[in-house]
Amino acid sequence: MADDAGFTTPDEGRNPVPMCPWCSATLPAADADVCPSCNAHLVDASDDDIPGLTAVNPALLAAAAAPRKIKRTFGSLLVGNDDEIPPPSEAEMPALARPDADVRREIIRLELEARLASLKAEVAARDAEAAAAVAHDAPSEPPETGEPPETGEPPETGEPPGRD
Repeated sequence: MADDAGFTTPDEGRNPVPMCPWCSATLPAADADVCPSCNAHLVDASDDDIPGLTAVNPALLAAAAAPRKIKRTFGSLLVGNDDEIPPPSEAEMPALARPDADVRREIIRLELEARLASLKAEVAARDAEAAAAVAHDAPSEPPETGEPPETGEPPETGEPPGRD
């Protein structure tokens, strides 16, 4: 934007007027260094290198070029240096073998039980949601049909109960 310091607009078809590209205020001269209205710098300061802004800080360049120490993690300490991992010995082979058929069958049975329990819980949750939706949608007042509402008790006939 500093290149726009000489930005001008026609003044109603007459002589062009220099204007600030930041605040559009009129400049006293086309070669002004600073806008008198907003104090914006209008001259490009590209000759000056500002570390961190227009140039990389030389101290950081030197630090990046220096060799780095490799930090060892706990896992690399157990394995050792950058040597290859040795193949398992004969004594370690049974621990790495696949489980036998009985163990695999038990694992599958436990997985199926867990899946069944999960599905039963999901069905129960959906039933509860459906019951809540039905209870929410049910009218609070019984429909007016001219008959008394059903309470689940036998209608009174005027006779004492137990005589048939």
